[in-house]
Amino acid sequence: MTLLGKVFTGLLFLLSVIFFTLAVAVNASHVDYRKLVKDPATGYEARVKKAEEKNKQLTTTLEDTKSELSIEQAARRSALGALQTQIEQRESELAAQEGELKKLLAAHTALVLTEQQTQQDLNARTKDNETLRKQIVDAREDRDQTFARYTKALDEKTRLEGMYQSLNERLQQLASDYTGAKEQLEILGLKPNSLVQGAPEANGEITAVSTGGLVEVSLGQDSGMREGLTLEVSRAGQYLGRLKITRVKPGASVAQILTGFQTGYIRKGDRVDTKLF
Repeated sequence: MTLLGKVFTGLLFLLSVIFFTLAVAVNASHVDYRKLVKDPATGYEARVKKAEEKNKQLTTTLEDTKSELSIEQAARRSALGALQTQIEQRESELAAQEGELKKLLAAHTALVLTEQQTQQDLNARTKDNETLRKQIVDAREDRDQTFARYTKALDEKTRLEGMYQSLNERLQQLASDYTGAKEQLEILGLKPNSLVQGAPEANGEITAVSTGGLVEVSLGQDSGMREGLTLEVSRAGQYLGRLKITRVKPGASVAQILTGFQTGYIRKGDRVDTKLF
């Protein structure tokens, strides 16, 4: 026998021992479950029957539950469909309301712009009203001032017309007196110039005015003045009235204002002349 044969034979023997050992171990650990199940002492068969009955009950319950679940699923699908329909309706209503909201926002924006324009117009008209009110007030003041000036001028005109009428009547009376005196002088064979010496041409000013109608002038004896002479009063070329000298001093004279010839208020500084022309 060769060496390879000896090795092979040894391996076979070793494997046989191993398999024998495994067989013994398997046989020792083998359990007869069929016998064990049918053995009344263990009660596995009764337990299996109970388990089968429990399984049947559970199967029945499962089928019932599946049926109920199917019904409930159908109901829920129906409810879900209804909810989906409601959601679509709500979405449609929401879209419509969003469109309405956009329209309202656009209208609100237009109203805001209109209100701003209206406010600007109101402010401009308020300013125009203020300007017009001021113009009306100024016009009323001008009217009142014009009316006051007109009333004053009308009163002055009435007063001047009265003075003119009085002076005219006075002039006519003086002319009549002069004509009568001249006729009397002619009857007597006298000339007017031979009786009265004319006043010298001179001019001065009023130096003082009293409350009794007397004034003091800057013309006196050295200017040829004498009692009874008359002086004409003017201011800036405007005739104011006539004075009659009542008392003469060397450098000044006292004169009486002749109210019948007065056309204005006589005051200090007015010009006096012996002759106007």
